[in-house]
Amino acid sequence: MDHRCPHCERDLARRRLSQPIIARMEIECRYCKRRLKVNVHRAEEALIFATLGGFLLCAGLGYALDRQGLYAAAFVVALLGAGALPLAEHVWLRTWPRYVPIEPPSVRDFPT
Repeated sequence: MDHRCPHCERDLARRRLSQPIIARMEIECRYCKRRLKVNVHRAEEALIFATLGGFLLCAGLGYALDRQGLYAAAFVVALLGAGALPLAEHVWLRTWPRYVPIEPPSVRDFPT
């Protein structure tokens, strides 16, 4: 995955922990101080939703049927999903830009 700032081209892969990504999914480049939006690929979304769905299904069935094996399956699903995301980033999403510039609001967006 390409973690460079689209404005200044500096590497942001080692983002400071003091820069949390809030629900807006925006950060500020620590070098040029411009705002950037986190660019999430559809494959990442699908992988996260599939992992969460599989985990909830196995855990819910384990609770409803009182089976310990389904709890173990839920744990395995969570581990596989956690391992699959970095693998997808290194294999399929190598050139995908992690951050994109935030477009400035156009003149038409302001109320008159």
